[in-house]
Amino acid sequence: MDWCNWVPLKCNIFVWRAEMDRIATVEALAKRGVLISDDMCFHCRSGPDSVDHLLVGCELALGLWEKISFWCRVQNFFAFSVRDLLEMSNYCNKGATEKAALQGIVVIACWFLWVARNNHRFSGKRCCVDDIFSEVRSTSFLWFKQRSKFGEIVWLDWCKFVFM
Repeated sequence: MDWCNWVPLKCNIFVWRAEMDRIATVEALAKRGVLISDDMCFHCRSGPDSVDHLLVGCELALGLWEKISFWCRVQNFFAFSVRDLLEMSNYCNKGATEKAALQGIVVIACWFLWVARNNHRFSGKRCCVDDIFSEVRSTSFLWFKQRSKFGEIVWLDWCKFVFM
């Protein structure tokens, strides 16, 4: 996994651990001997509470990846694992700046999917794809503008995913 310099360390560490299946999903906890009675995804109730399902296969994740691919003007993300997601920017037909932005957006989207999962599971706060997408787009803009060498980007261009 290539770390994204403009994304905060907590997000990079999260996806690094997710890629290795080292985050505290019900499936991962069961492998460590911690048994939890409800092992289904809290969002869709149609898959296990596992890293790959939460970040790749869940209806919420699929909807988010569809919105992000449309926004970033890349082909729909077809991923089977977290590793596939993290390599997505390597295979898109974009320039270096767009690839760097897309790589960070994927990391940030994974982070916000995890936050949404935890808010739902532990606080009962449901979240929809549009809410998560708005968080990803606005937060990624702020971090990209403030933490990368492309600080001249403006919100309107970011919303159109246009880099000059």
